[in-house]
Amino acid sequence: MKTLLKVGAVVGVLGAGSAMAQDRLESSADMRGLTLLVGGGVEGYTSALGSDINPGLGYGVTVAIKPTKVLGIELGYSGALNEFDQRVVTGARSGPDLVRNGAHVVATLGLGAAPVQPYVLGGVGLSRYNVRAPTVAFADDTVGNIPLGGGLRVHMGNFTADARLQYSFLLDQQFAANVPPGDVTIGDRNFSSGGSYAGTVNIGATW
Repeated sequence: MKTLLKVGAVVGVLGAGSAMAQDRLESSADMRGLTLLVGGGVEGYTSALGSDINPGLGYGVTVAIKPTKVLGIELGYSGALNEFDQRVVTGARSGPDLVRNGAHVVATLGLGAAPVQPYVLGGVGLSRYNVRAPTVAFADDTVGNIPLGGGLRVHMGNFTADARLQYSFLLDQQFAANVPPGDVTIGDRNFSSGGSYAGTVNIGATW
């Protein structure tokens, strides 16, 4: 009986200590205000576009305003460097084959108000694609997109870390005209179907 009481006392002390540590973390975490994040990861494509464009480096800068602990509005720049599959290139090449530069506005909604916070996101974006490789399959173009996804954000004082996965529905694929095997036909032109995905890790601060 005494042993059980001792075990219960130890569990109670540990629980109280854990609760106090959680309270201190929550009170010290700056979860509202202005957030600046920089980061990078991988960006690739799905469906037929995924057969023609290899996954590559993705990077970005994000400025977010969080009026509450759960709601945020982000304005961001993102870029990516990708290589084409060899079958769509017609000659020698150097450097990245496809360079994307874009901007987006998204809303984030935290699934709770704790400093370790999972969240979902959705918004709109616009990207400029520049083709650097010799190919007749792809061409420079500006493409709108709708990003959807989710992630996990951690706040420790002013420090903020963020890991996210997102999928972007491309509003058109005209930068991918004439690619083999063009599986979407518009008039007498073929376009490759698919969207883009990105996984990034970002670090920064919240004030």
